[in-house]
Amino acid sequence: MKNIAQLLQLEENCRNCDSAKELGYIIVNETRDLISYDQAVLISPDISAKLRVQAISDISVVEMTSPFTQWAEDVANHLLNLDNSSSLHVVNIQSDLTLPQQTELKDFSPSNILWIPLTTKKEIEVEFYLMLFKNSLWSDNEKSLLKHLASSYSYFLYSLHKSSFNIWLKNRSFNSKYVKIVLALILLLMFFPISLTVLAPLEVKAKNPLVITSPLNGAIDKINVFPDQVVKKGALIVKLEDTEFNHNYIIAQRTLEVAKAQLHTTKQNSFVDYSKKSQISAIESEVRLKEAEMEFAKYEFEKTNIYAEKSGTVIINDPNEWVGKSVVVGERILLIADPKSIQLKIMLPVSDAIFLNEGALVKIFFDNDPLNTWGGKISQIYYEPELTPQTVLSYKIIADFDKIDENGYIPKIGLRGTAKIYSEKVTLFFYLFKKPITSIRQWIGW
Repeated sequence: MKNIAQLLQLEENCRNCDSAKELGYIIVNETRDLISYDQAVLISPDISAKLRVQAISDISVVEMTSPFTQWAEDVANHLLNLDNSSSLHVVNIQSDLTLPQQTELKDFSPSNILWIPLTTKKEIEVEFYLMLFKNSLWSDNEKSLLKHLASSYSYFLYSLHKSSFNIWLKNRSFNSKYVKIVLALILLLMFFPISLTVLAPLEVKAKNPLVITSPLNGAIDKINVFPDQVVKKGALIVKLEDTEFNHNYIIAQRTLEVAKAQLHTTKQNSFVDYSKKSQISAIESEVRLKEAEMEFAKYEFEKTNIYAEKSGTVIINDPNEWVGKSVVVGERILLIADPKSIQLKIMLPVSDAIFLNEGALVKIFFDNDPLNTWGGKISQIYYEPELTPQTVLSYKIIADFDKIDENGYIPKIGLRGTAKIYSEKVTLFFYLFKKPITSIRQWIGW
């Protein structure tokens, strides 16, 4: 009655297992509650049909490189090729094992080995083998009980492995003519030519915009325009702080007036005092210098007002950020662009770089209009990579639209989306496995 209770408990434990690893641990360890043995090894074939150790009694993790594990696999693969490998039997050490295996047996395990197949054939085949080792001989009662357990273990193993991909793959027959035809077609498809493509983020940019820069060293007093505003030629767009420039202009005017008055007085006195005539030339030079200084001061004062040199759309982020900001000569403040003169800036990540030529085709998808596409061609490629705002090292590529109003409207400057860039023809195999090939080459240095 005690053995029956233990048998039922063992089968209940097996039935409640959640994984094959847990079931294997119970098989090699808890079988000892019914049958006395020193060591147990659970083995199953891999995809190549070579037996590999799955579990060993008294240890939780199998060390595949240990001498005992390698010896057990060697013995199991040898026993599998014998005529009686499909039935439960006691291994005959002298006739069933090779001489090296017999020699190593003394170092690794007890001399009595019981071979127990745990196999089942339903819609798929599940194949496991259990080897039990002990010093004493195996009794008939033990072999009978183990035969019953083998049937139960086979069913439990089947239940956990029936959906395993490795088991399914191992049981597929590749000798079928249909399978061979499919494999041949797949092989031929790998040589099918296809355009190599890559995806990269894009942004609509102005083409040859008018750059408005600061003509003076000073501070911004006011920005008279706002983003995306349409301005006409001659409109006041930026005003610099002019207090100092106005003051300099007034002083230059007064200084010029003084110089002219001095010149007039000297000329009048020269009619009375002949010696004054020698001073007229020097004072005239001084007047011309003061005139030049006044003209320059006037020029600077007039440049505090910046006017649009052509009509177009204003491109600026936030005008309020510029108010009170110091600027230097040549510092860019804003752009004025023709909304019909646009191009694409594409940032191609270095990791996705492919061979490209000018004129390569580009298919354009905008985020705000995912159902429509635009056609384009690459016009310029920058070969020095740069960091994007997202800190991605990328190559900058400039592309032009084939037809700017291809879908009934002109894309606005600043729109973002995705560009699909077409490169040269490659095989389908290279197209599918480009990144793995690149990674392997970088790893092995070939």
